Amino acid sequence: MIFLAKLGIGVLGTALVGGAALSSEGFIYVNVQEKHPGGTHVHVFVPAALVPTALHFVPRHNFADSAHDMRDALPIIDAAIPALNECPDGVLVEVKDPGEHVLVTKRGGSIIVDVNDPDETVHVSVPLMAAQSAIHQIAEASLTD
Repeated sequence: MIFLAKLGIGVLGTALVGGAALSSEGFIYVNVQEKHPGGTHVHVFVPAALVPTALHFVPRHNFADSAHDMRDALPIIDAAIPALNECPDGVLVEVKDPGEHVLVTKRGGSIIVDVNDPDETVHVSVPLMAAQSAIHQIAEASLTD
């Protein structure tokens, strides 16, 4: 009986530590709702720590053009993301056109993009540090070939 209790505590502890590690970088949240009847609704909530692993499964040739362009912009990105992390929360960009509204905000350590147009509503939230890590991984992808 004591063995089962110890085993249960070990499994619970491992699950808690694993959950904490996965959520340490925050979460990426994507919500897309098509507005037409029978439209698709996509709702994804993923730990940002999984992005580097997922990027390893993307064939490197898919990053070729992006990697070259991103490498040139890395110094700007590396300066901008820590500065965004330090700035107060609020609206960064807002675009209003007839029938369309785009809002880019910073909240906590995340960038949030909301798009509302006649066809769909889109909400994406990405932690800044996860975005920086993914950008570096993509930029370095073509260097490893």
